[in-house]
Amino acid sequence: MAGRLKKRADGRYQATATLNGKRQTFYGKTPHEAREKADVARRRVRNGGPVRDATRPLEDWLSEWTSTYLALSDRAESTKIMYIGYCRTWIIPTLGHVPLASLSGNDVNRLLLRMKAAGKADSTRRNCYTTLRKALDDAVTEGLLGLNPVHRIRQPGVSREEARFLTASEVARLLQAAEGHRYRVVLVFILGTGLRRGEALALKWSDVDLDKAQARLRGSLIRREGRLVVSGVKTKASRRTVALSPAIVDLLHRHRAHQASERLQAGRRWRDGDFVFATSEGAPVEPQNVLRTVREAARKSDLGHVTVHALRHTYATAALLNGVALKVVSANLGHASIQITADTYGHVTDDAARDGAAKVAEALGLNAS
Repeated sequence: MAGRLKKRADGRYQATATLNGKRQTFYGKTPHEAREKADVARRRVRNGGPVRDATRPLEDWLSEWTSTYLALSDRAESTKIMYIGYCRTWIIPTLGHVPLASLSGNDVNRLLLRMKAAGKADSTRRNCYTTLRKALDDAVTEGLLGLNPVHRIRQPGVSREEARFLTASEVARLLQAAEGHRYRVVLVFILGTGLRRGEALALKWSDVDLDKAQARLRGSLIRREGRLVVSGVKTKASRRTVALSPAIVDLLHRHRAHQASERLQAGRRWRDGDFVFATSEGAPVEPQNVLRTVREAARKSDLGHVTVHALRHTYATAALLNGVALKVVSANLGHASIQITADTYGHVTDDAARDGAAKVAEALGLNAS
């Protein structure tokens, strides 16, 4: 129970309690309300929270959060940029004026509904929800909030979308149409490894061992403040070593020889960044140029809408349909969990499961039973 209670001249009741070494005062229209506020504060302090939630606006906290907690976190640079973007584009315009102490679950609902009305995808709303949740989790850690209101609202679900992939004949048509394009080699490499575009473009020769037929992935090429830089990997699972097929090893041998001749031709203009895939003067490759190569080749071969990511999906689909274990495919793709792979390639894993069941029945001689 709270300490001293008295009635004020204005008719309200005042309860006092010593919390964190300081005398705190709580007001209520009734004795019960005043005591309850004091008791709530005591429970908050007992659980490690602040006596009262901070009254500073959410926008003020997000500005501090992005420059401290977020900046010092071990999240990938691309993830940090994404979180900052959600803060600036959605969270601050919608809820930035709301004091931290007044934030409620319904405020979170308002944010999600505004995004839905704007036609934003489920995955985008989920990412924005995650951004706000993490920012307010750190506000709790900082002692500005006792509880994070985002946790009262269910995380937006994301419906499973079947991954777009190419058949073997479509791959042949695409690569034929890409003949003569400088970055055709990047398309082949992604088809043969399943790497993300940024991962492929960040790869350096020092991380490639052609004798052991493997490559170590350490980062992703992104554009930051107008410059192309290699950021850290997305997750711990993204920091991985991938096996290279004989076809890809041969591709890289030929590509390295071609790059050596370009280096001689460039002379002093050559920028030695050690990139496997580089411009004619050794600079990192603009990711949009790879996308343009895919789009132009897809248009020329009448394949419709094809993205660079579709090449990654094509690798995964071909691997699963040809008996490569789901766990192996998930590790090669750098997914944080097997469940992500299963959700993304549900149609493929279902087919593979049925094929596996048929093979087991045949191996055990059950077909004749």
